[in-house]
Amino acid sequence: MFYTFLRAPQRFTTLKHYVARSYSGSGGKHHRWSSKQIRQQFVDYFVQENEHRLVRSSSVVPFSDPTIAFVNAGMNQFKNVFLGTAEAPCPRAVNSQKCIRVGGKHNDVSVVGSDGYHHTFFEMLGSWSFGDYFKREACQMAWRLLTEVYGIDPRRLYVSYFGGDEAMGLPADLECRDVWAGLGIPPERIIPFGARDNFWEMGNSGPCGPCTEIHIDHSDRFLDTEGRKHLVNAGVPDLTEVWNIVFIQYNRNLEDGRINDLPQRHVDTGLGLERLVAHLQNKNSNYDTDLFVPIFDRIQKVTKKDGYQGIFDSTDPRCPLDTAYRIVADHTRMITACLSDGMFPSQNHKLRRILRRSLSLSERVFSSPSLLQELIPVVVGILGDTYPEMHKKLQQTQQIILHEEQSYQQLRSNLSSDSRALLKEYSYFDEAEVTDHPGLPYALKEIKRLKAKQGLRLLDGEMIHKMYDTYGLDEDLLVKIGEFEHLELDIKGYNSYSKLIKEGAKLELAARLQESLNTSQGLSQGLNQKQQCPTRNEYKYNYTYNKDKRLYEIPKLKTKITSIVTADGEENALCHVITEKSNFYFESGGQQSDRGSLALATDPTTPFRVKSVGEHQGFVIHSVDRRAAEKLSVGDEVILTVDPIIRSSNIVHHTATHLLNAAARSVLAVPMCQRSSYVGDKGLKLELAVCGAKIGPDEVDAMEQQIRQCIRQNEPVRVRVCNASEVDLDKVTMIPGEVYPEKGLRLVEIGQSTSTEFCCGTHAQSTGQLQDFCITNVSQSKSGCYTFFAIAGQAAIKAHQLGAQIQNDVGQLKHDMDQQLSRDMTSLEARMQRLKNVLLVGSENNINLPHAIRQRCLDVINELYRRLKDHTRESLRELIDLEMKNLQQEYPLASNPFIVHFLESSIILEEVQLSKATRYFPDRPILVISITDDQVKARATVPATCVNERFDAQKWLRTVGTVFKSAVAAPKGQNPAEVCNMKSRKVKTLQFETLLERALKEASEFARVNLQ
Repeated sequence: MFYTFLRAPQRFTTLKHYVARSYSGSGGKHHRWSSKQIRQQFVDYFVQENEHRLVRSSSVVPFSDPTIAFVNAGMNQFKNVFLGTAEAPCPRAVNSQKCIRVGGKHNDVSVVGSDGYHHTFFEMLGSWSFGDYFKREACQMAWRLLTEVYGIDPRRLYVSYFGGDEAMGLPADLECRDVWAGLGIPPERIIPFGARDNFWEMGNSGPCGPCTEIHIDHSDRFLDTEGRKHLVNAGVPDLTEVWNIVFIQYNRNLEDGRINDLPQRHVDTGLGLERLVAHLQNKNSNYDTDLFVPIFDRIQKVTKKDGYQGIFDSTDPRCPLDTAYRIVADHTRMITACLSDGMFPSQNHKLRRILRRSLSLSERVFSSPSLLQELIPVVVGILGDTYPEMHKKLQQTQQIILHEEQSYQQLRSNLSSDSRALLKEYSYFDEAEVTDHPGLPYALKEIKRLKAKQGLRLLDGEMIHKMYDTYGLDEDLLVKIGEFEHLELDIKGYNSYSKLIKEGAKLELAARLQESLNTSQGLSQGLNQKQQCPTRNEYKYNYTYNKDKRLYEIPKLKTKITSIVTADGEENALCHVITEKSNFYFESGGQQSDRGSLALATDPTTPFRVKSVGEHQGFVIHSVDRRAAEKLSVGDEVILTVDPIIRSSNIVHHTATHLLNAAARSVLAVPMCQRSSYVGDKGLKLELAVCGAKIGPDEVDAMEQQIRQCIRQNEPVRVRVCNASEVDLDKVTMIPGEVYPEKGLRLVEIGQSTSTEFCCGTHAQSTGQLQDFCITNVSQSKSGCYTFFAIAGQAAIKAHQLGAQIQNDVGQLKHDMDQQLSRDMTSLEARMQRLKNVLLVGSENNINLPHAIRQRCLDVINELYRRLKDHTRESLRELIDLEMKNLQQEYPLASNPFIVHFLESSIILEEVQLSKATRYFPDRPILVISITDDQVKARATVPATCVNERFDAQKWLRTVGTVFKSAVAAPKGQNPAEVCNMKSRKVKTLQFETLLERALKEASEFARVNLQ
């Protein structure tokens, strides 16, 4: 798919005629060029004049590249072409690529707003040759476009080339220098620079090569006889780089940093649209062009602040306002591009920080918290014709902005006093940074303490890890702290330390596995056999559904052992077995690994249980009991058997996860993205970041019913292996920031359009095989983040059956309550409590219930409790009177010299005065216990005639106080031997009955033994 770029309002018969009309006598500075026309002219020049093919701008979210957080250059989407691992889409290509630079090597965020030409989001006009033309043609095309098509005076231009680098072992690019000289450029305008300026790399590894840059002198002094070559790459605002032409001929290795030749030589050019537009529109900075001015106009109209004046002098009192104008406008463009391409703030902390920085400035400088919502449509109006996804996703973008705005306001209102004090003490921090990092005050306190005590000058790997792990600081923030606190950061040491901490045991096992594999490879080569290859694992997808058993059957697999690793001296250690082939699924994509057995082909009746399955560099690792090592040897033929019950449960739960993901999007109809998932034989868990929606029983019920309907319709589940280029990615539900391979993708499609996702898991062949589905719980960890727990299969059927039964019991309870509200409520209250216990703690006891039914039943029971409390509040005296009078009749003094009693009516009362209860027994000792809203109280009264050395009210009540771990004391002014109260104590509902039984027993025993 390609973009349709806007054409200029007036078309001419030839490109030459168009150029002549546009630039007659202009010298390149002409107001009639809009940014749209300039962008379109670039495309027309390469498509019509130089046989390039227009290629769509890729998303700013990297698809298959784990080395970058954002697409930061036009060549990102062609990286695999340059590496030789993918075919070129065409010999020559051109486009306008959306780019973002806010982190890593290419990080412009710190200078945005302080100058007129750095941005977090920008458009890169690019042209490429994939093994077609090289240096001479690339330089010729660039020079002609700038000087003839755009009409820029050649005397304003300087070119630079790679002057060589001894450390890299690379010579100067004299070929490039000679190409420029051959185009008639004077030698004094052809300038060599080192690797820092003229060797291009998109990251710490990958395609790279020497580059040549074209710089424009925007000043009126470009005709000075002495020239201004000394200002090239000097960072002056009126002499800037506008075009970078990279000759991609090398690849830097990720492991050792070495540079090697690529199989083919390519050209990658990048012309900064914003800088070119500024020059052609005769503006002093990029911010004065039609790419930004409409945004400034909207800011001024909404906020009523002074208009933007283009001031960069930091000594000018008007500069802070103009800087804020520039930052907010720049960041709004970046935010719009990211959200339109499906990126989510909760999945990318750099995006969230930019967003919150913008929200902070909007409120702090412009007194307009909702300013971003006003600006997004303006950005879409400027860029949406070129990038139509911005128009398509405008409503969704606005919803996300609103959600983030509300979340940020909530965070700000909850800022701790330490954080507020920090903002005053450390002025270099933005409020958004402090808000996003609650641990920052404590981290700075520790740094301050260590600087004072130990003269701290270096944050080593261990200290940086603590800053990250304990205080939640990220690398960008640590770099900023290091800069302002004059501290060096050992980032390399941190990477090594954190890797060791996170993967210590795994790395140790991996090292032993690698050693074993190397040994077995050596043996194989010594025997003139084939070199050992990674485990063939495609057999894990071979299974069929047995309709009668309602299970998936996985054929047994006969294979050979290639390696065995054990850990000597470790108690409960496992034996790790690697085989040539495997039908076991190892944990990936959120799905748990298979379990099963491994048996010698010569002794199939004595299998070893496979407890877990893992993977190392393509080798599948089967972990069995260590004792297996005594009977297994490399080269043995074994039979692998997968547990069909666990695999079957994993299969239905994984397909159910896809259905739940799709149902949530359909029912809620708001922006959302998947944060994580887990699929196991006991159920599934799906965490979603949801913007602008509350999820209650109605929403959960709607999702559940939609999935159950899909199961009843028995929709087909299709799995096909494809390449990314063969799929319309806009129709695939993906996780923003997840790295997907370019080739060998497994696409799982359910129904006609029910669900489409990339997934490496195992799936049902049709939805009917799931049998049933039930959402058992929904929890919210933080604003907008919901975690769903669900089950499928027979477990879901049972859950719905139990749910219907509970729902019926609650309905009957309500009916009985309505009919008997004026009668004895004791039995009804007991039924109510039993039902509530099942609803509240059922999940802890593996009792699965539909979440919607549970919540609605709890709502009914809580309403019944409220009604009961309202009723008992009116008849408090009657309830206590009735219970105590009944007690008098049941326990006459003649046969019961003391009373120990739990006041049952207290359960349903809001407040109980135990003194009212004890007054009914002035003739003998009485001890009463009550519980109201989980608060336990007790009181003992003893007639003076019953007090002795071993028995009085205080000593008696202490037996109860000890059980509930609470103090006892007499009411003020009263004798503790005759009356004593236990201090109220909160007790969990689940613990109360056990403690109550013990307290009643010990109090009764104490009175029986000590009362004379």
